[in-house]
Amino acid sequence: MLSLIMERIRVVSDSPGYIKVREISKELRSFTKIIEDKYNQIDFDFLFCFRALYSTMGINSKVRFDKGDNTLGMDLIMSLDEFNPYKTNVAMQRLIMGKHLFPFFAENIKKYKSKLPNLKSIAEDLTEDMRLFLIDNLWLPDDNGNLKLSVIETVSYEKAMALLGNPIRKKFTNMENGQKIQDLLWEIDKETKILAQYKLIDKIWILQKYKIE
Repeated sequence: MLSLIMERIRVVSDSPGYIKVREISKELRSFTKIIEDKYNQIDFDFLFCFRALYSTMGINSKVRFDKGDNTLGMDLIMSLDEFNPYKTNVAMQRLIMGKHLFPFFAENIKKYKSKLPNLKSIAEDLTEDMRLFLIDNLWLPDDNGNLKLSVIETVSYEKAMALLGNPIRKKFTNMENGQKIQDLLWEIDKETKILAQYKLIDKIWILQKYKIE
């Protein structure tokens, strides 16, 4: 089990190494900025623990406020069977984690707003900001049930690779003018693929065009 500590968000993961729960869970640390920008009255840390277990029999997700550590901890229990069909599909693994995280987060922020005074006036806004954060980072579908794949337009090549995982096809082309082109194909699920082309400009891969199929 590995703990990654930041100022307002702590993330712990417990899962086999052949799936990406550990890597994906780190993305939640970015929610720290939203807390710092909008909710500086929150005087405790959040602890999110993601466990993908071989057996979940008799084990349930739970929440606990630890006065000693001053943390609101959410322990998410997920079945490894949910992940196994998507061992190489980071996008689907992230959606599974989001499916477990958001309802549990929303339920327990509502529960604890009567126990933690600083949550009382901000609980609904905090929950909505978490929902929008998860949509923007492909943990949840949007209100129309679609992933916000247009995020590829605004993120770096490295971030796109982190969000979408390894492409199922990657082709490099050296143009006559010396420019380097990279064509990528990502499979998001059985029905959705992204075709994207990047050009190497000043040693940085820059998106030129993409298509969702």
